[in-house]
Amino acid sequence: MDEEIETRGDGKVLLQASTRLSRSVLWDLQREFFRRQAVLAWSGQRVPHYITNNPVIAEAYARVVLGWLRDLANGNSPERRVHILELGAGSGRFAYRFLKILQPLLGPEAPGGLQIRYVMTDFVEGNLEFWRSHPAFQPFVESGRLDFALFQAESAGEIALRVSGETLAEGTGTPLIVLANYFFDSIPQDAFVVSEGQLHERLVSVKSPRADLEPGDPQLLDNVEVDFDHRPTEPDYYGDPDLDRILEEYRRSLPDTALLFPAAALQCLRHLAAISGNRLLLLSADKGYHREEDLLGRNEPAIAIHGSFSLSVNYHAIGRYVLHHGGQVLHPSHLPSSLVVSAFLLGTAGNGWTETRQAYDWAIDRWGPDDFFSFKERIEQSCDSLDVEQVLSFLRLSGWDDEILMATFPALSQGLEAASEGLRREVRRALAKVWDLYLPIGEERDVAFIVGTLLYQMGDYAEALLRFQRSFELHGPAAATWYNLGACHYGLRRMDLALSNVEAALAQDPAFEPARALRIVITSELEATG
Repeated sequence: MDEEIETRGDGKVLLQASTRLSRSVLWDLQREFFRRQAVLAWSGQRVPHYITNNPVIAEAYARVVLGWLRDLANGNSPERRVHILELGAGSGRFAYRFLKILQPLLGPEAPGGLQIRYVMTDFVEGNLEFWRSHPAFQPFVESGRLDFALFQAESAGEIALRVSGETLAEGTGTPLIVLANYFFDSIPQDAFVVSEGQLHERLVSVKSPRADLEPGDPQLLDNVEVDFDHRPTEPDYYGDPDLDRILEEYRRSLPDTALLFPAAALQCLRHLAAISGNRLLLLSADKGYHREEDLLGRNEPAIAIHGSFSLSVNYHAIGRYVLHHGGQVLHPSHLPSSLVVSAFLLGTAGNGWTETRQAYDWAIDRWGPDDFFSFKERIEQSCDSLDVEQVLSFLRLSGWDDEILMATFPALSQGLEAASEGLRREVRRALAKVWDLYLPIGEERDVAFIVGTLLYQMGDYAEALLRFQRSFELHGPAAATWYNLGACHYGLRRMDLALSNVEAALAQDPAFEPARALRIVITSELEATG
């Protein structure tokens, strides 16, 4: 960030005055925040990400992707390789779940013998290092199904794959599936006002009450104040026919209103379309709007600050770009409550992308990620009143989501006391599925501990032991974990190991009563057996 700062008469620091939104210092602070935080941005719960990383959205995308692959294969595409490019893969949790879900859907061979490679991208080197070193991703890398690349949304350069050494560049012609969740809301946008048939650009001024922070310090984002003013624009605002055409359509068709314009998203899409030879599926989920009527009656852009910051996404404008280039657009047929999930198709298929359209209808529009999230928020308010069968139904509906398991743990634990053996078998299957789709990213909540506790409660000491050992690896030593390890060994009649673990628990917390009680039991049994 090269701008000079000045202190105003009110004591606030003026970081930047009356600048086009896409050129604002806000984006510099945004990039610096993510560079410094890397995966901690998500593991520390600063940046919201659940709604676009859960198993429901991963399965919905997998089904739409499968439909698109079938359409591509039916069109006799000469290309055998298809890349699935995730933009801003962040914590990696979506990629992991998507890959786990897609493979069984594909079966032993992808449609038409297509070779599928998933590429996780980000502009932060630290995120790539985290993914490459994560044990959960190694089987996908070794099989050639996963690669990694740095990617800047505003850059039109080639995409260099770290594992294979291949590059994706304009003219490569490889078909692309592009996944962009909570991505377009965090890259540069512009803001405009249409008033009496005249287009005005919104200019942003940024100031902070914290004079003690350096200009490049990402903590500034938690303290900035943003003001907007506007001025009339000239025709051909961008000097880019694609973008200027959409702006002109808005000037002519919209009454007085304010709107956001996804300039960087459109330029990014154009670059990726050039790489793909105009054979591209874009699936994107974000807060935003997709119908022209949703653009009406708006004022200043709402900037949501959560460590980083984000803006709503104008999916209607992205749709206009795709339609202008002969593509197809799949938007929700209703007004989403929290999340717009849209699909954009460039290129042609002999069947008119029938499989893709049907998959979108079933997996996203009729009941999809936005519907699930609304339902989840409501039912979580009464989790304690659920019985075991209802908890299992909730877990199935969630696609075996660990967050749902954590929320329903008290009810599930209590209900297991009187559950039949048949019902307990269903719980065991559910726990295995949840654990299979769980990717640890360094967050505080201890999923392994919860799974282990439930398994122990059902008498599955060997399986519980594995989970408690994993809890120890992920979250370090704790008296409760030492005790649980000892209790598992005791259940398996490994008395010496049980005693040593209980002693370790008491060394960490001498007042831990369950460990003290178990030590008495173990020592008594050892003395009785000589």
